[in-house]
Amino acid sequence: MIKNKTDDSLWTPTYISLITLGTLTSTSFYMIHPTISKYATLLGTSLGVAGIIAGLFSITALVGRPFGAVVVDRLNKKYVLSAATLVMGIASLGYSVAKSVILLIICRIIHGLAFAVSGTATVALISSIVSRKHLGEGIGYHGITHIIATALGPNIGIFIANKFGYNTNFLFAGILIIISSILITKIPYSQVTSSDLSYAENLSASGNNRRKISLDDLISFKVLPLALIGGIFSFMNGIVNSFLILLGEERDIKNIGLYFTVVSICLFIVRPLSGKLSDSKGLAFILYPAFLLVSLQNILLAHATGLFVVLLAAVAKAFGQGSAQPAIQATCLKKLDPAKSGVAAATYYIGADIGQGIGPMIGGAISNAYGYKAMFYFCVLLVLLGCIGFTIYNRVTTSQNELTNG
Repeated sequence: MIKNKTDDSLWTPTYISLITLGTLTSTSFYMIHPTISKYATLLGTSLGVAGIIAGLFSITALVGRPFGAVVVDRLNKKYVLSAATLVMGIASLGYSVAKSVILLIICRIIHGLAFAVSGTATVALISSIVSRKHLGEGIGYHGITHIIATALGPNIGIFIANKFGYNTNFLFAGILIIISSILITKIPYSQVTSSDLSYAENLSASGNNRRKISLDDLISFKVLPLALIGGIFSFMNGIVNSFLILLGEERDIKNIGLYFTVVSICLFIVRPLSGKLSDSKGLAFILYPAFLLVSLQNILLAHATGLFVVLLAAVAKAFGQGSAQPAIQATCLKKLDPAKSGVAAATYYIGADIGQGIGPMIGGAISNAYGYKAMFYFCVLLVLLGCIGFTIYNRVTTSQNELTNG
């Protein structure tokens, strides 16, 4: 029986263990991520094929998330997370012995599927062990572990690859991930909670069979609008990650990579604060300022000709997107029964995967035809549409709640 659900404390041993191991797993993952394309070229592929191999990860993750939701919601979340992490480690070891492109592709697909289940299980597990009144804050601190991983992982991976070879890097990362998977099983967690029992009893009373898989087990249409709004932020994130360096080269802006450093520093401040505010004030309190800040980010980048303006855009992006995404994710989890936390997490990530995936494609087409300024103003238009969509969604759900409570 989990005591965390009724415990007002966020920093329980279970939560601390989970985010610590999450940091280790994510760091190991980012040791591999920036080196896989280069390794593919060393096996004899072209840059185009190497890019496809790298992109297979996101595609398989997107496909795997709905099915991961079913597994997470029906089995013990801790052991699902451990198993998925173990498979990630095995796939990473597979990279170290892959001597052909076909084997590399197989490992990449397995890695992407396991990553999808692992990410869903992690968020669902946080939802299970953290009190609902602290859920936004808990998700916010979990996001900080991702920031640490993206700061450390690539540098460690590139250093090991250059010093000792790519195979050694994959081997070392794989071993770290496997160690994490073993330690996850030691986290104090029991699947059965009063909420889980209540949910199971409701299903039994309504004559439903938990063994049958329905569409609602794969994706939640109740939180899908929020997931798509979150996908707008991911859309812009994909554009900036893909084209900022090229923008700097075209406009002769030196040291433009400092943009990412400033974003990371600001996120350390934003994540926990925004989590607390979303828990106490609600999603709308966070989201409307976030829409404004992210629009400002895109306007600044559209007209930036010097580093100072780019860094101002970085601050706007961090406080906008950095506050919006964890608040949206926490709201998705709160809107569904705790026993459906897997499908809530998976649905949120579907929006994020789609946005991150199509952002560079659409952005590239617009910038190629009309330039970077048009690309960033298209993002402003997309934010406006997202703001309108959220306003409609918020009014509809508020009206439904009033009717239900009335």
